[in-house]
Amino acid sequence: MRSNAQTDKGTLMSRTVAELRKLALFQRQTFHRTVATEVYRTEEGAVVICKLHDNYHDMEMALLVDTQTYVIKDIAVLMNRHPFESCTKSYPSYKRLIGLTVMGGGVLHKIHQLIPRVDGCTHLYTALEACLRALFIGAGYEDLKGVAGPQSRSERQAFLRELPLTKDTCVSFRTDGKLPEEQ
Repeated sequence: MRSNAQTDKGTLMSRTVAELRKLALFQRQTFHRTVATEVYRTEEGAVVICKLHDNYHDMEMALLVDTQTYVIKDIAVLMNRHPFESCTKSYPSYKRLIGLTVMGGGVLHKIHQLIPRVDGCTHLYTALEACLRALFIGAGYEDLKGVAGPQSRSERQAFLRELPLTKDTCVSFRTDGKLPEEQ
């Protein structure tokens, strides 16, 4: 990608990460967020934990998901630090997700139907999305372990391109063979 070049419309092209990061050098940081996820295989299913920590929040979410059906069996949330007393009132809303199948398209839409924004917490939605992404990535790599024989990078990519968890989820697992065009 061209750096700092003019387009036909006269606007600046995107700069590199290094160039943008340099703008922040010696500046006061105004916000920092860390989102960390962990996935564990247990006898009861996959336990997915997300920890979200920023200037205003310190929270955790834990999901128990059946590894055969990808149905949420249990969910729990905890806010160790939050800006308002009412934030914890969102806890019961997340129990509505028990029984939801998280495999397949439209999962986030279903979640928003079960927990309208006014009943939930924006930051717990972030944690939930992180949990689901970690679950899918973890499941995809677990499926890869079961494939016999050594595989090249292109063979692993072809395999992941056909898995329901990863098929058409990004440019690397795109099945139509096209690549995005530069604007």
